Amino acid sequence: MRYLYEFIEHQDDLPIRLFVNSVAHVHFHWHKEIEIIYVLQGSVTIYLDQHQYLLQQDDIIVVSSMSVHKIERTSQDNVLLTLQFNPELMDEGSFIGCNSLQQTDENRENYDKIRRCLAQMAWEASKKAPGCRNYSLGFLHMLIGHLLRYFSTGLIEATLSEGKAFDYKRLNRVLQFVDRHYSQKISLQTIADQEHLSLHYFSHFFSDKIGIPFQKYLTLVRLEKAVIELTESSKSMTQIAHDCGFANVKLFNKYFKEKYECTPSAFREAVSSAMPASPARKPITYEESSSSDYYETDTILAMESLYRYLERDEEGTNALVAKSVVYNKVDIKVRVDESGQPFVPHWNRITTAGRAIEGLRADWQEQFLELQRNLAFTHIRFHGVFNDEMMIYNETDDGEPIYNWAYVDKLYDFLLQSGIRPFVELGFMPTLLRRSSETIFLWKGNIAPPAIQNKWDSLVRQFVRHCLNRYGIDEVKKWYFEVWNEPDLAGVCWAGTKEQYFEFYKSTAFSIKSINLELKVGGPALGYGSLWNESWATDFMSYCRAGNVPIDFFSFHVYSEYPNLKDEADTLTTIMPPSFYLDSVNKLRSQIGAYEAPHMELHMTEWNFSLYDRNLVHDTMFMASFVIHQALQTLGTMNSIAFWSFTDVFEESHVPPSIFYGGFGLINRNGLKKPSYYAFELLAKLGEKIVTRGDGYIVTSHNDGSLQILMYHYVHVDQLFASGDWSGLTEKSRYSIFEEKGDKAFLIKLQGLKSSYKMTSYQLDREHGSAFDEWIRMGTPVYPSKEELNYLQGKTGPEMKTELITDAESYEHTFVVPPHGVRLITLLKQY
Repeated sequence: MRYLYEFIEHQDDLPIRLFVNSVAHVHFHWHKEIEIIYVLQGSVTIYLDQHQYLLQQDDIIVVSSMSVHKIERTSQDNVLLTLQFNPELMDEGSFIGCNSLQQTDENRENYDKIRRCLAQMAWEASKKAPGCRNYSLGFLHMLIGHLLRYFSTGLIEATLSEGKAFDYKRLNRVLQFVDRHYSQKISLQTIADQEHLSLHYFSHFFSDKIGIPFQKYLTLVRLEKAVIELTESSKSMTQIAHDCGFANVKLFNKYFKEKYECTPSAFREAVSSAMPASPARKPITYEESSSSDYYETDTILAMESLYRYLERDEEGTNALVAKSVVYNKVDIKVRVDESGQPFVPHWNRITTAGRAIEGLRADWQEQFLELQRNLAFTHIRFHGVFNDEMMIYNETDDGEPIYNWAYVDKLYDFLLQSGIRPFVELGFMPTLLRRSSETIFLWKGNIAPPAIQNKWDSLVRQFVRHCLNRYGIDEVKKWYFEVWNEPDLAGVCWAGTKEQYFEFYKSTAFSIKSINLELKVGGPALGYGSLWNESWATDFMSYCRAGNVPIDFFSFHVYSEYPNLKDEADTLTTIMPPSFYLDSVNKLRSQIGAYEAPHMELHMTEWNFSLYDRNLVHDTMFMASFVIHQALQTLGTMNSIAFWSFTDVFEESHVPPSIFYGGFGLINRNGLKKPSYYAFELLAKLGEKIVTRGDGYIVTSHNDGSLQILMYHYVHVDQLFASGDWSGLTEKSRYSIFEEKGDKAFLIKLQGLKSSYKMTSYQLDREHGSAFDEWIRMGTPVYPSKEELNYLQGKTGPEMKTELITDAESYEHTFVVPPHGVRLITLLKQY
């Protein structure tokens, strides 16, 4: 049953409801709350007070308490910001006439005052900064003050009279009757008789309340029902016309074309070929939510049209944002002589890169050697060891295989001499072996299964034999062989079915084990969307167990974006909460059967904030706290967590000219280390035992009595950005998308000091060591000179300070860490 009187639930502890929504059709309804509608994008038609208005972007209208109104989309998509608030906040009996269609050059500032208040309220709702409730209330009262001062047109009845209340009940009955019986023959006389009214009286009653004649309203309802039938059924035009109450198809076509400017048949054809509606738009308001056309959505790129009304400071940020205010304090109490719990770090095992051929470039190798000198990873994973560009496979005119390991040897020799082992991702398919021609990325990796499985198996066996002969069994058995990359992404990374991959994996795994049973084989490098939305992992493990298929490790990937269902491919990108990485690990463990495979290694062979290699967030200071937060949150849950990737010498798509274009890498293509790199460097300074850990910190120790205290201030992206609005993220402005939080204070209290200690502080934040922020201060040169690069190089990395603590039994100090900042304190005993 539809309730045409809308009961509005206020949000949180505020007397308001503020939301962004997209409207297809909102039936005639009314509510006690005053409603302000601001068009962020597109246009809508609103029926209000017996008038029809076409509102377009930047238009604003106020719907008074208990005013019957209806909203319809036009031929354009739309996004609205809607504020509903209790009329008791207004002066008693005030009537507001605010409609920007009446805006002129002379009164525009009055309307802008309303827009500015709405912008500030939306900003506060999104940022949820300290004091946001009070700010929101303040802006609400200011908005109401503006309405009363500039748009009050007189008084209305303080309360509904008994007669007016009866009229609303009558209208409610009529509209519900039409909604239930639209397919039947309904006349004005039928309804008048039902309500015991004369035809003349009822005709005027309905037109006065709704704003259009009864017959036109009935036709609109029937057309709305017809649209649903056209969209959701395969019924004939004759059947739809009959179902929706039209006398014949000719009349149906006439009315439909008048409203939608096309025939029903053309409409159906257009809908069937159009993009699907975003499933992220959730129905609200009515009980029959499955058929409602009123959607609330968090995934529309539209708020920038409103945010231009915010008051900005000289730096372009919201002038109300508090700076350098401590919003949270954390106590860290440690006894220096405490024995900690041993732990095995998982962040320092595997590093990653784009593809094999890039590893033969001089700039790639130079960056890699620098990485290994400081971080000493044990393994490296990349795509494309079997790509055509590696020239490993050819055939004679008779179809006999020709194997060429020259480039592979050159790459693997370099890696092993650098102290790192391959984590071999077997892929992609050589062109001469592929079944079909589908490819991926700029470099066109072949994603098809082999045309002849035996030829692929022979390639794998010869590859493994060559590695064994060149490097020895004792070395190669420490490698990992991962069969393919994300085969669950059908049509993206694998041009076959799930079942075909299972057979492909089985044959490949047995081929490797046939050379030596000690070699480690696994996969499937599962995408996290399948982990959350399908039974892929469970089915794969069941297949392996049922057929005794070898699997020594399970690999998977996680990024922050919402794991879309297959039919949600066109929805806008939304960001999951910070716990998503740990939640994914736990979910995977439950799916692969922790009890059935208690000793199986688990490797997250790709992770980063975003799965897009052009996400501008990747260069920012945020990434340092992000890396540390996720590394510590997932500690002890798996064998390795492999950040994707170590360098921006990476070519999955065309590379932009800017030196900070949002690439995946820890190091940009010019060799500048990003904050994410230094996060790993600070993690590498931790000890072997955990003394204590808590909100934003971990304390570790070495057997030599030294102590390490790592503190970080993780601040997640705000609600607006997380829900899909990336309009606030630009090349030069990359921090307005985060929640507004002040600094975080860590009070360190050390007890049990028994000798002198050298204390070293490493400070990493936007003012200390962030290459991107220094580049902004420099003036954002697109092609920096050698001198400019040297300058930036000298400005990157944590600021280091030392002091000596002597003859003290305790130490106490407060360290203030700004948002996204990191601070490491080490204490080394002096003799």
